[in-house]
Amino acid sequence: MAEIETALREFVMVAYKKQTYMNILYLLFSFPLGTAYFVFLVTGLSLGFGLLLVWIGIPVLVLVFLAWWEIASFERQMAIWLLGIDIPSMSLKPVNEKSILGRALYRVKSPVTWKALLFLLVKFPLGIFSLVVMAFLVSLTLGMLINPILYLVGESFASSLQEAILVSISGIFVGLASMHVLNLLAHISGSFAKRMLSGYEKQADVSLVEEMNS
Repeated sequence: MAEIETALREFVMVAYKKQTYMNILYLLFSFPLGTAYFVFLVTGLSLGFGLLLVWIGIPVLVLVFLAWWEIASFERQMAIWLLGIDIPSMSLKPVNEKSILGRALYRVKSPVTWKALLFLLVKFPLGIFSLVVMAFLVSLTLGMLINPILYLVGESFASSLQEAILVSISGIFVGLASMHVLNLLAHISGSFAKRMLSGYEKQADVSLVEEMNS
């Protein structure tokens, strides 16, 4: 009985947690940002490779290359701020190079750079999926909550006012369940960001080697 009460309390308390709304905010940002990243990267890379024969493509590719690192850094920081997760630094060691070319060469060698590119490209379909799921859950919840009003204006599927009220009450539970679904989706997005926007694997390997040596 105590386990059921605890589970029910956790189910209801999702609506009172600040992190729930931070997660929803992160998911809301996913679609517009993912679209912007995809358009920028596809356009920039296509233009850069297309102009390689006249050499103009080289500085274009360098600029796009440096830009996607900065964008990925922003995404990493946003995930830390909104999702409350700890993501290790994208750089495995301090960058001492001051020239653009030197920094570019350093980042070319970093596997995080290429994982970050994949993350930014995948964020576009992930943002679309998040938007569709969120729109569906919000529409379903609101439609159930206002069902008595819909019944009074003749737009409800309920056969009686009592049934419409029961649907509306059920909408509260559907809304709470929707928050749990969005939290899960945000958790998956956060885990993906942590995997792709950090030097986690190499840092873990280094720590393991240090422990073995000690």
